[in-house]
Amino acid sequence: MYRELGLQVVPAKLPREDKAWKRPIIKWREYEGRLTDDDTFNGWYGPAGEFRGRENMGLITGAASGNVWVLDIDSHNHPQAMKWLEALLEEWNDGVPLRTATQRTGGGGIQIFFLAPEGWVPPTNKTSKGIDIRGAGGFAMLPPSMHESGVNYAWIKSYEPWVCGIMEAPSWIVEAVDELLSQFTKVERGERTESPAQAVDNFGMIVDGREDYMTRLIWGRVVALYRECPFEPLDGHQNEMREAWKVYDVNVKSRIFEPGTPNHVLLEREGRGPSLFAQKWEQALSQWNTKVKEAAALPAPEKKLVSPQEAQQDEDLSDPNASIMDDVFELLDIMGIKSLPDPEWLVQKIIMARALGFIYGTPGAGKSFIALGIALCIAAQQKTWWGRNINYTGPVVYISSEGVSDIKFRIRAWELALGINADEIPFYLIHQTINFMKEEDTNKLLRTINKVVDMTGQMPVYVTVDTVSRVLPGADENLQKDMTLFIGACDLVKETFGATVCGVHHTSRQGNLRGSTVFDGAADFLLSVSREEGQEIGQLHAKKIKAAEDGWTQNFKLRKIELGDIAGNTSLFAEPTDEEIVEEGKPEWPSKPVCQEIVNGIRDAWHSGRPWSNHHHARKDGRYAMHHINQRWGVDERIAAQMIEAWLTNGILEVSTLDAHTKMRGLRVLNNLYDAGSMPRRPWNENDD
Repeated sequence: MYRELGLQVVPAKLPREDKAWKRPIIKWREYEGRLTDDDTFNGWYGPAGEFRGRENMGLITGAASGNVWVLDIDSHNHPQAMKWLEALLEEWNDGVPLRTATQRTGGGGIQIFFLAPEGWVPPTNKTSKGIDIRGAGGFAMLPPSMHESGVNYAWIKSYEPWVCGIMEAPSWIVEAVDELLSQFTKVERGERTESPAQAVDNFGMIVDGREDYMTRLIWGRVVALYRECPFEPLDGHQNEMREAWKVYDVNVKSRIFEPGTPNHVLLEREGRGPSLFAQKWEQALSQWNTKVKEAAALPAPEKKLVSPQEAQQDEDLSDPNASIMDDVFELLDIMGIKSLPDPEWLVQKIIMARALGFIYGTPGAGKSFIALGIALCIAAQQKTWWGRNINYTGPVVYISSEGVSDIKFRIRAWELALGINADEIPFYLIHQTINFMKEEDTNKLLRTINKVVDMTGQMPVYVTVDTVSRVLPGADENLQKDMTLFIGACDLVKETFGATVCGVHHTSRQGNLRGSTVFDGAADFLLSVSREEGQEIGQLHAKKIKAAEDGWTQNFKLRKIELGDIAGNTSLFAEPTDEEIVEEGKPEWPSKPVCQEIVNGIRDAWHSGRPWSNHHHARKDGRYAMHHINQRWGVDERIAAQMIEAWLTNGILEVSTLDAHTKMRGLRVLNNLYDAGSMPRRPWNENDD
């Protein structure tokens, strides 16, 4: 169909085949000028074609496809790109999208296809605004190609090329593109383009925009060589190329974390290494008597140290010893702040993408069943979990040395409950013991996760640590220094792979997340799981969720699943009950006078020598606070637990030891002046009467 439309469609790489996968899998330069002949095309896509079953394919833009070019709007990562387009449409087309072929990319942006008007040659340029042009000699993926995110490229409904065709670009679009590109001053392939924004790590090494930096470095060095001696080199300036490579290798860093492996080897695996460098060097030398000569006639730039922002604007780097240094932090004005991307959700309104959080509860509460269910749903590309949309799916790494022999039964129960075969989903278990406090173990974990990337061609979406205590052997969970190291290891996993990391942890005696307050401060989400011993029904409580409402509670039940094997094994499956989710920030509490009575009751119990406790084990000796509150004031135990937790958080109550000899602990009132039905109005003062 694409060929019938006169488009030069060629087979393309798959994400798992190459880090730089948005490329044709064949040598394509020879196909830039005209539509390929039938024999060549049939060799690719005919009845016995070599690539007939390959999902990924792409378009060579420009002359080969009848002067088709593509306006690429990365609206997913650059909101200002869509604002640029919307402003144009509002001014010239009453805000209505142009009636021409338009696709949604696998990364979430859009690509609009146009024919170039006579006399205008569309360039192939990139900009840091998220607006790219694919024109002469360019390439764009086509539906139904698979993106590394696991999402297919797809034509927008009613904007398929066979429905609405490909229109000639209006003059105002051409003028807007020309004006946009006129702002930028990079020389590549003889055309003016802007360098994409460069990102540097904490040591000033470039981790994003590396290919662009390579191009400018090579171009600048070749131009400098021409200025030194205009005679065409016979040896290809191989020594100079090696020296230029050393500068590149010093200033850039691979995104692959693999301690012990040289940087240049990792760069080569990413398609940003010596092979590409040599190719670009030859390409620059091939223009020795044309573009290089023209550039050399311009005044040489002043040698200086440059920041990444300045380096983006330099036409070349004629001084091969110029260094890149991050001398200032980025400053955002109000408009820049408003242009920042919105928070992204992995599981809608509960688990953020690229975040750190914890699911915690008492032993036997059901937290591991919930954690495993979330992980399996993400790996299995399920649309929802417990009624909440899953926005990203992909590989999952599950770290658990606890109950490993039982996990296969839990997975089988999940399969039977949801009617899913999980055999082929990208779910990977690490069952050896890992010490997150040891650098060598953390590095080994990163290499292991990177192996998942190599196997699947995708970055992991979700990493679960079940349980946190198992990866902290010998550490003091209450010691801020130790837990800061653990959080740092989790952040390293999160930042290296862009994944959400979720720890499964236990509660303290007070019923809160066990360990240092570092956990609470670092977490983007905290989900508390509670269930009375022997009860089928439990509660999932959202204690903390950044960027969304928290404080709500949802009931769940642990359903026993018959696995149907010869041994008659069973396992549990965590699922929500039919009861609606409590969406409010705080459930319905009793009146303020009743709240004050409850606080007085807690104080009286303390002075009587038998303090009430919020720990469920206190039920055995009759000191369980939630039971007393339920029996005396008719408050649901779930609501009572939330009230106690809020009062502990706000400094109204504390858990303290009443008797050092018996080690009896319980709830003690700290602030008698508190209006218990609301938040504290002001701190208590000893001068208050």
